[in-house]
Amino acid sequence: MNLKDRLALIKSDREKNHQMPHGKRSMPEGWTEISPFVWMREVDRPFIEVPLFFSPHLMRATVPRGDQDNGEFQSVQVSPIPADRIAFFDLETTGLSGGSGTIAFLSTVAHFEGTDLVLRQTFLEDYPGEHDFLVAVISQLANVDWIASYNGATFDVPLLQARCVLNRIAMPLVRHIDVLHDCRRFWGRMVLSCSLTSMEALVLKKERESDIPGALVPRVWLDYVKADVPREDQQALISLVWQHNVQDVASLAELFLVVESAYRRPSNAVVRYAIDPSGLARNLLKMGRSGEAKSILLMVRDNAEMFELTSGARMRAMRHLASIAWKERNRTLYVETVLAMDDESLYGCVAKAKLCEHFFKDEKSALAWAQKARDIAGKGSQADRRNTQGLDLESLDHRIARLERKIAKKNSLAEL
Repeated sequence: MNLKDRLALIKSDREKNHQMPHGKRSMPEGWTEISPFVWMREVDRPFIEVPLFFSPHLMRATVPRGDQDNGEFQSVQVSPIPADRIAFFDLETTGLSGGSGTIAFLSTVAHFEGTDLVLRQTFLEDYPGEHDFLVAVISQLANVDWIASYNGATFDVPLLQARCVLNRIAMPLVRHIDVLHDCRRFWGRMVLSCSLTSMEALVLKKERESDIPGALVPRVWLDYVKADVPREDQQALISLVWQHNVQDVASLAELFLVVESAYRRPSNAVVRYAIDPSGLARNLLKMGRSGEAKSILLMVRDNAEMFELTSGARMRAMRHLASIAWKERNRTLYVETVLAMDDESLYGCVAKAKLCEHFFKDEKSALAWAQKARDIAGKGSQADRRNTQGLDLESLDHRIARLERKIAKKNSLAEL
């Protein structure tokens, strides 16, 4: 049998499978069967405040489109877009491996209508309906300008692309924002994990009730599929999975509102949402918004009382501002920033030692700062020193010895 005949046979078998009658499972009110084994429903979630327009172009400088392998890029839209032109997207799957054996069985795609978040949920009841399930999901994503996800760049989108390839479905080219990347930049140093539930607690100030752990979701669906008539407990568990997916997307939309506002009004967002100023400034610099980045860092330097920052977060901001000043050859900004650094921090003491030695030509003050840095380093852990650009005891001892030699040489010359 040649390849053409084999493909024809596969197509014939697929058409037969679509025509086969399937056993009906009882579904709760609100669900509508849109094709064999595929169901859909809509859920509304009210929001207190939603802007009429979003500015995703401020969040991402460029997004690859077209043939990415050939390096073809197009500039993103450079003006705000209506709020309903962004879709919030999440999948539930049979595993986290992302291999060919992993399939998506539940999708929620949401968009804003006024101050309501309208969530369209698509559910795959059994394996034979996967093709129609994917077509339904893709049609929802193809009608927007941007999609937003949480860890979608690593998992959801690649998995969806792989399943579309296997089912010979064209995947639309839609600009994508993975909000997880921004959460890591803004709050990653404040939590052990940047999971969605961690961000809900830290940023959105809420905790879930009656939720199912994400690790149990694949098993719930697999048990549901195996049952000709799902038991009451299986039906209750699959209902929790539906609710879990809805909550994921609703929280994604809330986080997107916070992150998007941070890029539109950076100074206000840093104070309001306790964002790491250095993390936000670093991304603004990447997008060419250096003036706004410096403005945020200057606010932290000159008005520390406005922010709920740890000493570590403030020091990162000072180091970042000093680095910008050095690259711009802005002597005044560099000197003022170094002098504003914490006197009790290892980095701050070393920076002041360098400033006194190389800018002010004051070796005695430089030695005093270097000795203080040596004392701080001696009390700290080895991990602390590794995290401060390799300022180990040996380097500090070398600096102190060099400064002592310079001072001794100056004194001997003065005696002549």
